[in-house]
Amino acid sequence: MALKLSHYHVVSRPVFDQIEEQTKRAIFVTRTASFRIIDQASWSLIEQGKFQQLPPDILAELIDIELLVPGEEDELQTIIQQNQATITKDSDLYLVIQPTAYCQLGCHYCGQEHSPKMMSEEAQKQFVERARKKLETGTFTSLSIGWFGGEPLVGLSVIRSLTPQLKALASEFNCSYDAKIVTNGLALTPKIAKELVEDWNITFIEITLDGTKEYHDLRRMQKSGLPTFSKIFTNIVNLANQEDLEVTLSIRCNVDYQNYEAVLPLLQELATANLQDKVKFYVAPIHSWGNDAHKQSLSKEDFAELEIFWLGEMIELGFYPQLIPGRVPIVCMAVSPNSELVDAHGNIFNCTEVSYVPTYGTPNEYAIDHLSGQKMPGNRERLGNFNQKVSQGNYPCSTCEMLPVCGGGCPKSWAEGIEPCPSAKYNIEDRLLLNYALSRLTNEIEETEKCSSQLS
Repeated sequence: MALKLSHYHVVSRPVFDQIEEQTKRAIFVTRTASFRIIDQASWSLIEQGKFQQLPPDILAELIDIELLVPGEEDELQTIIQQNQATITKDSDLYLVIQPTAYCQLGCHYCGQEHSPKMMSEEAQKQFVERARKKLETGTFTSLSIGWFGGEPLVGLSVIRSLTPQLKALASEFNCSYDAKIVTNGLALTPKIAKELVEDWNITFIEITLDGTKEYHDLRRMQKSGLPTFSKIFTNIVNLANQEDLEVTLSIRCNVDYQNYEAVLPLLQELATANLQDKVKFYVAPIHSWGNDAHKQSLSKEDFAELEIFWLGEMIELGFYPQLIPGRVPIVCMAVSPNSELVDAHGNIFNCTEVSYVPTYGTPNEYAIDHLSGQKMPGNRERLGNFNQKVSQGNYPCSTCEMLPVCGGGCPKSWAEGIEPCPSAKYNIEDRLLLNYALSRLTNEIEETEKCSSQLS
């Protein structure tokens, strides 16, 4: 069988391995999210297409991880077909609920318009019945709920009311049940956190901190102007140290040119609180939320360069960042035909970035349905046919080697003419080398510990 070098790979610049006294390269096969180290001589043979001159074991491995693929294969169509097959076979029903249209914060980059509206009891009943119809198809084995905002903890009464109904519904159809929540963390007291995890099956909590107090409080203040950092940080520390709670805690830091200098001090403050192995942490560039917030962002190249610095500092401080991205066959809820979001007004969307955004009109142009059955202007295919558009070459994703590990990025952003490519596209080689260095260091430590153990 004729072979070719897969389009879906990234290779680092050559580096000299002082331990093995060889020049090597780090390779990342995005089709399978496989990371390997290879010597320069072997890489030269691969580049020249002299695959049969490789040692048989190496050749077999490169075929196995799909660095080498059949010569006649249309790789783009393979990736798209694999993604579509994963979507079709997905047995998890993922639904997002915005229990309230209100948020206590007045973040300058937020595109939402907040109101005191809470999801009514009637809307809750209609939503449960809508979920029932999906589960009645018999194609799902799990029900996953995402609580989103506004600020979902303002709508805690709705969470308390809806969760038992949803858990009972999942049980009725022999489905497992779990939930996650994205919260500003202001109301996440130890008592509330315990209730969310133990009573309402929330296994993942994400909280946003936009740097240390001096930066965060200028960006994520209450609508009254009062600061929020100290209370949120205290809640994070308390939750992270509640060892009896089985929950994953993630901290997101939204960054633009106004606060990028706050990332390292925030990491140091988290490390001082001994949270390295208790929280996940990542930095995200400010993006458009139906507004011009993205215009305050760093350039993608500048952000990517800074991110490598932050990742290195995280490792130095004892955090465990994800350096190598995994395969992303389902880019977001937009491409899943059964996933959807319901807001407090009963509007249905297949995107989490559009509800409560006045830019999109009244009724919201992205609304694809309503709990009441009212006709809405949007349609699921507007964002839902994203993979088909990539397949047809409508977006640059069709020629990008990172497609398998980013899924193409945000369908809505592409539709609005905004490039949503992840930072890894711009710093993947540095990530590979950082991962290589870290793996070598880990191996050295393990060898040292092994020798010490044998001597003792």
